[in-house]
Amino acid sequence: MVKGPMTVTGFIAYAQGWGGLYIRANKLAWKQVQAHRGLGIANRFGIPDCPERVHWEPEFARMVGVPGAYDYGPERCSWLTHHLTNWMGDDGMLRRASCKIRRHNPEGDTLFISGNVTRRFVEDGRYLVEIAQEARNQNNELSVIGSGTVELPPRTQLQT
Repeated sequence: MVKGPMTVTGFIAYAQGWGGLYIRANKLAWKQVQAHRGLGIANRFGIPDCPERVHWEPEFARMVGVPGAYDYGPERCSWLTHHLTNWMGDDGMLRRASCKIRRHNPEGDTLFISGNVTRRFVEDGRYLVEIAQEARNQNNELSVIGSGTVELPPRTQLQT
């Protein structure tokens, strides 16, 4: 599965759908900064603004040591889940998923997600498959690793 290339628009769209913790506007932003004084980090105009700006302001991202605006880690976790659910199909059931972020994905990166079946087994009458996953960028740099356990329908033939 391929995701990308990464764009700032994509980062913002994810934040909108996910509901970022600190992204507020106008009076709601002011109230949040008043309630949590350390939260608002001055922008280039000296106005307290949210820390999530690292995802869409390249200058702010560079201030924290990243080459530019970058993606959200939870989005990559959702991509690994998407990869698993595509593989298992509509009749499967995702029983477990895990994800470990290894690097930032700055604007322009493309991710290539792959997986391998590592174990097939039957447990309590359930046909289960364990899958190891990883995603690498266009430079073959490891971005994220994950794993999942999928339950397949009983009609599926598993070789144990």
